[in-house]
Amino acid sequence: MSHIRAKFESIDFDCLLNINKQIVPRFVLEFYSQLTFDYNSTGHFVVNVVIQSKSFSLTLEEFSQILKIPFKGQVSHTDMWLLDYLSISVPSKGRYKTTPLSSNVIKSFIQIPRQGQATRTKNKKTVIVDKNEILTREIQPHMKPWVDISRENAICIGGHKDYVSACLCHMLYCVETSTRYNLAFFILRRMEKTRNQTLKGTLTYGMLLTRLFKHVVSVFPELPIDHYISHDRVMHPIAPHYERKTRSDHGKKRPHE
Repeated sequence: MSHIRAKFESIDFDCLLNINKQIVPRFVLEFYSQLTFDYNSTGHFVVNVVIQSKSFSLTLEEFSQILKIPFKGQVSHTDMWLLDYLSISVPSKGRYKTTPLSSNVIKSFIQIPRQGQATRTKNKKTVIVDKNEILTREIQPHMKPWVDISRENAICIGGHKDYVSACLCHMLYCVETSTRYNLAFFILRRMEKTRNQTLKGTLTYGMLLTRLFKHVVSVFPELPIDHYISHDRVMHPIAPHYERKTRSDHGKKRPHE
């Protein structure tokens, strides 16, 4: 766990290890219901929110400071698995411009070298894996906990997890090389996608949005606070799980002992 924390701290990703908040479901629903995004006159990415008829806008920097997540560095946003999509998912100009990384560079840092053609089983059929798709089992062993923590707290994806998404591969590369990553931009883009998929799906980042809720209450003290009920999280935070697992493994005796 100390290794994970040290690597994450190098790019301020340790914020993903410390998310342990109650969730305010009504606030989360209201946040997503009228959420919009745009750029202001100075090129800053801005999120516009309406809560109980109170409207306000936050720049990316302000949003990141409230949620306590990094807002500088490289950024990408795609739900695709192929690393090829990173080159078209990064901002190509403006304040958040990111120079695309080659697929081979990313793979050289995070993937166990393949020996021949990779395959996986889907619906009892063998499927050939593209050279620029990375299977979860192919991730470098010391990065496996990074994958779990980032999936749950940064990307918030469900469904099958046989593959590592292109954006997650980008994040793993940044952690490994101590390259800053603009997590705030990524999360806002994820929120935008959630908003556009209607409110029938899962609304992500509940614990992070609790920090925004507290900020909104401090700015608008007249809001009827009794309408907002907090609930304990359903799952235990992942980071302490690895901390417990590390201590448990450390205490096990080796066979020759």
